[in-house]
Amino acid sequence: MYVKLKKSSFENKVLVVGLPGMGRVGYITANYLVNKLGGSLVGEVYSVHFPSQLEVDESGFGSLFTGKIFDTGRALVFTADTQPQSSIGQNSISKKVIETLSERGVKHVVAAAAYVVPSVDVVRKVYVVGTDAKTVETFTSFGALRLRGGTISGMNGVIIGWSKYYGISGAVLLGETWAPLVEVNEADFRAAKHVIEILARYLGLEVAADELDTYAEQVEQRVAAVLSKILSRREEPGKPGYRDREIM
Repeated sequence: MYVKLKKSSFENKVLVVGLPGMGRVGYITANYLVNKLGGSLVGEVYSVHFPSQLEVDESGFGSLFTGKIFDTGRALVFTADTQPQSSIGQNSISKKVIETLSERGVKHVVAAAAYVVPSVDVVRKVYVVGTDAKTVETFTSFGALRLRGGTISGMNGVIIGWSKYYGISGAVLLGETWAPLVEVNEADFRAAKHVIEILARYLGLEVAADELDTYAEQVEQRVAAVLSKILSRREEPGKPGYRDREIM
């Protein structure tokens, strides 16, 4: 395990974490912030726990899967194109990243993740889990709802547990994610949009995320079409279980 940094100090920076997970909410959030804020690459995370594959780009150059740390000015952003599937790998990388950045002055960590529900509204709720009362109250003041009970799987959750272990305040923001999107491995851009909006308020930044609505509508239309076909096949006249109903 190795974390390679280009700077020796990130005093008082906030670390935003978003790796691929359900609905890709964390991944979209992290990469959208990097793109919109013009983040510069300041660190890479190497680990044997990433997939044993060589990434090949369009120029024919190959490289290992790595985690990447960007500096956007107000915040650092930690993301990757994949995350380990084992609990050992997820815990090991999370621990190493938090340990290294805590030594460089990082005091707060915020991760983005999904909260999967069977039905959603256009305006998605965002839930918060924090390491302490002050952190939870800060995010609820920006519109998040306190999550009461349950577990959060993957690095977008466990890295906040490690931040508490190292004395760093942390929070997970979970955007309501439409279950059918997760079931067909699609991305929930609408959930990410609402997480980004709360993150922007917390960071004191102007980050417009309305363009994600366009992507969200395209994805939701595709999934709705798939669901409609499945239901129509199941409920054809003469087949068991058939009954007339309106497909919403």
